[in-house]
Order: sequence, then C-alpha cells, then structure tokens
Amino acid sequence: MQASQIITDVRRELLESNADASFWTDAELLRLINRAQFDYTNKTRILEDRAILSLEAGRNDYPLPSNWLSSKAVFHTETDSSGKKSIRRLVASDLEKMSHEVPNFLDVTSTDRRDRPSRYWIWGDTIYLDPPPKDVEDSDLTLFYKSKPRTLTVDTENIEVPEELAEAINAYVLWKAWTKENEQQRAVDQAAIYRSYIDQGLRYVKRKTGDRQGQIDIASPRAFSGSSDPGFNPLV
Repeated sequence: MQASQIITDVRRELLESNADASFWTDAELLRLINRAQFDYTNKTRILEDRAILSLEAGRNDYPLPSNWLSSKAVFHTETDSSGKKSIRRLVASDLEKMSHEVPNFLDVTSTDRRDRPSRYWIWGDTIYLDPPPKDVEDSDLTLFYKSKPRTLTVDTENIEVPEELAEAINAYVLWKAWTKENEQQRAVDQAAIYRSYIDQGLRYVKRKTGDRQGQIDIASPRAFSGSSDPGFNPLV
C-alpha cells in the first residue's frame, strides 16, 4: 500500500480533502506514517531481513546492517580450497559473559587464538566474534534478523508493514492527528485500535511459520502416544 493512500484515507477521516491540505500537509502526514512504521515494527518485530558479511582473518568486529533491529540466528560458513562448505550456527553471548569466560577475548593480535568462530555478541551497532576468524579460503557470516523499516521520503512509496495490517498505520496517524486537534476521545479510540493491531501483529509473527510442530519439541520416529508394544510408556 502506498503512503499516498493512507494520507487520503486519513484526510477523509479528518474531514480535510487532498485539494485543500491547509492544516495537514503531505509532509507532516508522511512524517507521522514513518513514525508509525518505526513504532509498529519495534513493538511487533514483524519485518525480517538477511545479510551476508565477508570475514577477515584476525578481525573480530563487523558493522551490522543499517536496518538491523535484533538478531534471530547467525551462521558461519567456511569454504575450503576444494569448494566444500561447512556451516555452523553461532551461539549468542554478551559482553558480561565474555569478560568472565574468556578474559583475553579482546586480543585479536595473537594468531594462537584464531580459529573458527563459535559465538557472537553485539555491542552498539557492531557484531563481535569469538574466537577471531582464522585464515581460510573463504569465510562469511549470514545474519537472519528482525529489521527496521526504511524511511519513506515521498508518498508514492509503499509502506513495509504487511497490507493486512496496514490499518495499524492509519490508526497511529489518526491517534496523533486527533490529539493535535484536541479531540481527546477520538484520539483515545484510535490509540486503542492501534494497540489492538499490535496484538494482531504479534500473533502474525508467531503464526507466520504454519507448519511448525507446536505440541512437542523433541523429534522422534516413535509416536508420543505410545507404540505397538503393550504397556509402552514414553516417559520411562
């Protein structure tokens, strides 16, 4: 959905036509749409992205993508001279844990510490790896992460919130608009609608993968309810 459509819909609610945009300019409504997208994606973590970072031997710090919001999974890939790939998921850590478990974790000068990275932590806008990568033929990092929306600069651009949840953006803009016009009850009503769309967004994210097994997280070829053997108890 284009931002211009939201602007038209909002103006209709505010009883102001696009031809007579005296109180609500396109620029101000577009600014509110951008605020709405950032607030909504921050609360629901609904947008997702992926990035690949090329690693350098001995370097343990790499800038995160500009639209990075939070990590979901990080994988390290090594490709040897024969072209064989080896992929490993890295374990998430943090600065406090690293400082206790690996006192010399900041040392990137010692070649003895260089090996295949096994964990990562994030500080500011930087991802750090431990141990620092060794010199290999080809080595990269694949980030699966929750992302920020891009800033819309013209109203002909499409919003990034999924279309089925786009009414959340309308509700946010109307909430702020009615507040500016001192229509407090209408502002309260739109704020409640916006919060309901946050709940919908959280459910949307949770149910996005519809084929996950939700009953039990232990993969087994044997049915949990039992087997053909009489008296079988899966918990014994």
